[in-house]
Amino acid sequence: MKPSLRDFFDSMGAYLARPGPESLSALYARHPGWEAPRERVALYGDFVVGHVRAALEKVFPLTRKAVGQGAWDALVEGFTRTRPARHHELNHLCEGFPAFVADTSAPRGLAPFVAALARFEWTDFAVYAAEDAGPECVARLTANPTLVVLEHGFRLCAYVRARGAPAAPEAGAELALLWRHPEQLKTFYMAATPPALLVLKMAVEGLPLEDVVSATGMPEAELRATVARHAQDGLVFLPASSAQSQG
Repeated sequence: MKPSLRDFFDSMGAYLARPGPESLSALYARHPGWEAPRERVALYGDFVVGHVRAALEKVFPLTRKAVGQGAWDALVEGFTRTRPARHHELNHLCEGFPAFVADTSAPRGLAPFVAALARFEWTDFAVYAAEDAGPECVARLTANPTLVVLEHGFRLCAYVRARGAPAAPEAGAELALLWRHPEQLKTFYMAATPPALLVLKMAVEGLPLEDVVSATGMPEAELRATVARHAQDGLVFLPASSAQSQG
């Protein structure tokens, strides 16, 4: 008798958490009479675990580098054991990894910045893979819809840009902005600056440029140049008329 599809996936969850002879025997014991070849099921288990590891190494290269191979292997094993693969899209199997690192980093003796770094790397991928492509045209200054803001206690933007410097990232509050460039289709990121936050405030609150000039005392030409620079980087979208006047 073959198991129902629901029972199959429920029982496979326990098996995929830690494939091996004992868990394989437990899987078959749960479904007496199941005739699927054990060699094929074992191969499938190894296949899934291997792909989860490959996906983690692809999405979190700097986290892996920061913790070292031994600690990384332990993290991957622990994550696979407690959170078995369930998502149909391979890279999204990694979504829960930053939370797992945050929950276990202290008991494992990992550096304090590692959990924040894992969250940064996942956000980098999630922004890149975001389905929201953004509008083709806008009526007014508009924030990039893929924008994600992360707050952490380390200078991660510089650390990530250096591809994981030999030294740990400097401590210090940072507000990181991550977004996908609408034309280059890759993730841009930066530590938030007052000019960038001002431009985003204008976009989110719909503030006219003239009113911001009046309120801040900032020269109009300087503010226009600031808006244009961040629009070029894709942080905000300009209406067609403004983009043409900036060209």
